[in-house]
Amino acid sequence: MRRAFCAVALLALACLLVRAARVGLAGDTIDPVGKITAQDEAYYANSAIAMARDGGWLTPRFMGRYALYKPPLLVWAAAVSSRVLGVSRLGLRLPVAIFSALSLGLIFLWAGELAGWQAGAVAGVLLLSNHLWNTLAALSMTDGLLLAFYIAAFYAIFCDPWLESRAALFGFSGAVAAAILTKGIAGILPLAVLGLYWVAARRQERPAFRRVCLAAALALALAAPWFVYQCAVHPRWFWTEHFAIQILGFGAGSPPQTSRENRALFYLMRLVATDPLLVAATAAAIPAFLRDLRGRRTAPVLLAAWIAVTLAAMLTWQYRNASYLLPLVPALALLAAAWGPFRSRQYAPWMLVVLAAGFLVKGNAPELPWGLDYRTSTVQHTAPILSAYCAQARGNQLIILDVADDLYATVLPLARLRYVTLAPVATPAGPFTQHFEEMGIMVTVDQFNHLARYTPAFRDRLREWGLDSGAPIATLITAHGAADLTALVRAHPESDFLISAAYRNAVESAPQELIGAAADYLLLLSRTPVERASPPSWSCRM
Repeated sequence: MRRAFCAVALLALACLLVRAARVGLAGDTIDPVGKITAQDEAYYANSAIAMARDGGWLTPRFMGRYALYKPPLLVWAAAVSSRVLGVSRLGLRLPVAIFSALSLGLIFLWAGELAGWQAGAVAGVLLLSNHLWNTLAALSMTDGLLLAFYIAAFYAIFCDPWLESRAALFGFSGAVAAAILTKGIAGILPLAVLGLYWVAARRQERPAFRRVCLAAALALALAAPWFVYQCAVHPRWFWTEHFAIQILGFGAGSPPQTSRENRALFYLMRLVATDPLLVAATAAAIPAFLRDLRGRRTAPVLLAAWIAVTLAAMLTWQYRNASYLLPLVPALALLAAAWGPFRSRQYAPWMLVVLAAGFLVKGNAPELPWGLDYRTSTVQHTAPILSAYCAQARGNQLIILDVADDLYATVLPLARLRYVTLAPVATPAGPFTQHFEEMGIMVTVDQFNHLARYTPAFRDRLREWGLDSGAPIATLITAHGAADLTALVRAHPESDFLISAAYRNAVESAPQELIGAAADYLLLLSRTPVERASPPSWSCRM
């Protein structure tokens, strides 16, 4: 089985690396129903590139400011990979792809031990052909990495339900600690699964209570140092972003949503839309699974606990995101493979034929919500424009004006970058951006046009927050109407701008050279270009 594990993991890795190399950064769609893109990937990639090139390994930064919404394990992994292999989209995504491939190998072993290698193959193909897994396991985002640690933790319980062996105890605790360092509070879900399993399993097949406590304490102890460090060194920033905004704001508050469905309907629609074959295979396996579950044996109880905790977390967390379905996918693949009607040796080969055919059909329908896309592509319409601009190696600052690039420009080796958002009327600072306005990270057009006057005060406030740097000042500018846009462009003839063609009238009298970069976008290039001292440090085609 060890050789089979290696073969399955290598096959999965090959599939993931093809996608990782061919899809542009922030260039994929996470929610194919709501058309929500992978903006967070550019955010993590910017932090990893900065860490690989400038250091600061304990505290990630984004565009010069601290980035403490999530713990740093993904950024650490991507930064190490970029430091060794160079900055590229494949280098940034490689760690997630490797861990995801290994976790698929564990799913193969798990199902194989339950119902034979045929069931293992069925589970592996179901997972490999799933749209969400194929997408998130090939991106430099926390979801694929988090799932890999979940699977490792659950597999440790499956192999040793009593957690008596050192390998099982430290394997479970280490995986949970890594999950916490990947996505914070979401990383503790395996502890909830262990607790539910301890309650529901038969006494002779569950760990001693002190062993459960030891595993939990060990996991928390392994993850704690980074959190303690941030509380001690950057307490105000860490509390505001990690707790007040990320956990209390998005998790327990009323965050802005991308859809209007209620939570249950939101997730059900996306599960069915992204993999109807998995849903059908799972439905066929439920009767046999429920029969086994009544016996309270390790395998069905552990799987039921995994599914129950995942569903509870999705329906409790206030922010809705299709990526939250990902931890459910391998659990359903296991259920369908190990308890499905085709798990026997007689029918499993036919099931594999059907799944292989399904994989081919999905690969030939990349535009559909359940399709698999291995083409060279990106959903970012501005990516070719920005890459071509980057290749000019201009030393002028680029200001991106009300253009949705999902932060793609932040991963390019540009001399200086700022963003402008357009609001129709002046609005007070919201709970998610108020600290940015206080520190001068987010400024108005008038403040930016007279930035030298405000910079000393902004620098003082940044120091109060624990950051002794002016790099993040005015990286986000808020404009209110066309008049603000006109004033901004006229006041900065030394700057380059990328703007939406909808604002052509507002910039007709701009001092820059006006270029129609594409049908929907305009590029304003300063007539006094600044030469960079050195060419771009990494590829402009990310």
